[in-house]
Amino acid sequence: MTGPGQPAGEALVRPDEAAVLAELRGLLAGVTGRDELRGIPAGSALFGPPVALDSLTGTRLLREVRQRFGVDVAAEDINLDALATLGTLATFVAGRARAGRP
Repeated sequence: MTGPGQPAGEALVRPDEAAVLAELRGLLAGVTGRDELRGIPAGSALFGPPVALDSLTGTRLLREVRQRFGVDVAAEDINLDALATLGTLATFVAGRARAGRP
């Protein structure tokens, strides 16, 4: 069940991932200058529509994730599979926190 202010399809997101997801939306809005990204669904592709990150903005996002969460996605995820969607990035970052990493 989706709660108030929660984009559709996010009922299956774990509570720890939901918190990370909310912060990632804010980081995305900040690095892109696009406030509408604060409400995108977890399944949204990061390098395709609707986000459509380019390599520079993607690098800025990775820097912000490292600074905020202490997770170096580029170093820990060689194939960068975590960057497929906003949800996969949230799962990756939250999983590192559950594993005792910052």
